[in-house]
Amino acid sequence: MNLDQFPTLDQLCQLIGSVDDNQDSHILFVTKNGDVHLSPFWADTAYGADYANEDTLQFVLDTFMIAEGYTGQQAAQDPEWMDGLFSELKENWALKTIGLT
Repeated sequence: MNLDQFPTLDQLCQLIGSVDDNQDSHILFVTKNGDVHLSPFWADTAYGADYANEDTLQFVLDTFMIAEGYTGQQAAQDPEWMDGLFSELKENWALKTIGLT
């Protein structure tokens, strides 16, 4: 999913639904070129497995703790949650937010 290439709510739902909410915490971040990533996150290391480096990171939208219902298939099927998350991504991208939001 890329925020500069006409992203869709369906793309975000696919991304959120592609991970297991009960297996890992996850971090949602966006690179400077607009790519949206959802990566496993480990609090003891303070970064995600695929976390972008400072040179490519535009912003971190959120960290979703394990088994809280923010990721996985059930979360992806929650229209209110997905609409809000999609809006937040687009708003932060439009503002070119830098760093943590």
